[in-house]
Amino acid sequence: MRKNNKFNKRRQRPLEPCVTVHAEECNGDPEKMVRRFTKKVKREGIIEECRERRHFKAPSETNRERKEAKKRIITQVNRRRNELLTPRDRYRRKKR
Repeated sequence: MRKNNKFNKRRQRPLEPCVTVHAEECNGDPEKMVRRFTKKVKREGIIEECRERRHFKAPSETNRERKEAKKRIITQVNRRRNELLTPRDRYRRKKR
């Protein structure tokens, strides 16, 4: 029986190693270069993706995490909406 390679190719996106920092950008200061490099890497999401790829995650697990994240966002939005819509009593004293 042959292994289905199409499935694995579709799921994984290739890592693009295109983050570079030049000495001219930071006036030759190595500390600035390191800081700028780490910011670029974080913005690209390379470190996060490497951490995710260390261990295999079943598709059902990723779907479950997505659903939980959606629920979390929806509850946050609803809580903020309720705070905005409920009238507050400005002159009520706080209980001690």
